Amino acid sequence: MVQPKNRLEVPSKMWVTTVVVIVIVLQVASTTGLFIYLNMSVAQARTQGMVEELRCLGLLNAMEKEQDVPDDLVQLFGEPCIKLAEGLKAYISKVTENIISKHTFEERVSFPPRTKLLTTGSPRPSAHLTLRDSGLQGTTSLTPQMDLHQSCRHPVRSWGNQSFGSHLHNMTVSNGRLRVPRAGRYYLYAQVYFRYLTLSVDDYHSGSVSHQVVQCVYKKTAYARPIQLLKGVGTKCWSPDSENALHSIYQGGLFELRAGDEIFISVSSPTAVYAEDSSSYFGAFLFDL
Repeated sequence: MVQPKNRLEVPSKMWVTTVVVIVIVLQVASTTGLFIYLNMSVAQARTQGMVEELRCLGLLNAMEKEQDVPDDLVQLFGEPCIKLAEGLKAYISKVTENIISKHTFEERVSFPPRTKLLTTGSPRPSAHLTLRDSGLQGTTSLTPQMDLHQSCRHPVRSWGNQSFGSHLHNMTVSNGRLRVPRAGRYYLYAQVYFRYLTLSVDDYHSGSVSHQVVQCVYKKTAYARPIQLLKGVGTKCWSPDSENALHSIYQGGLFELRAGDEIFISVSSPTAVYAEDSSSYFGAFLFDL
């Protein structure tokens, strides 16, 4: 009677094990299916989100051409998308305005001297003077100035700005000396026209009909002696048949000058200097801004 009882217990244990295995398999399958479903849902949501973003970007492009959003676009895209597009458009406009304002401000700061010069309307110091005939006093000092170089000791005095084309802006001239109003780099230039009206008969017979002419530009500072800045020399030989002996010397240069410096011209042959507006002139202008 013991053996039949053991035979009934064995099948019952196998049935329980089978049921447990089936339950475990069903749980794993359901979990796996749920995981796959969630992934597919997330992927679909992402795809839908990207499509919505692309549609919003299309709306933003359409809003560049239209001031107001049409009603059909409102229904097509939806109010959240329209608010997003309007926010992006407003942000882009604000950033663009800030960039333009910053760039304009940097340009103004980069050129303050030029802007100030143009707005004030005050011209930079400059002068163009011509040599005028002063009658009995002469255009040039006949008495040599001993603190100048021996080759050009006769200062030219009668510079003026009354002729056509001459001017005097923010500078002054006195006794032939042009005064510098403020420090800076100045371009100085000068030309003197020398003219010997007659040549002596003795010079023709001796064969010596040459003349040497010298022109110098000086700067008078706080020092006792003037400082020579430029020097031009010319030696000309004229034919005995020539009626006049003519020669001109031009020179120019850029110099660092201080406020209060005085510029003047001196020559070697005071009686040969010819006063003519277009031939004998002297000038300066501030090169720096």
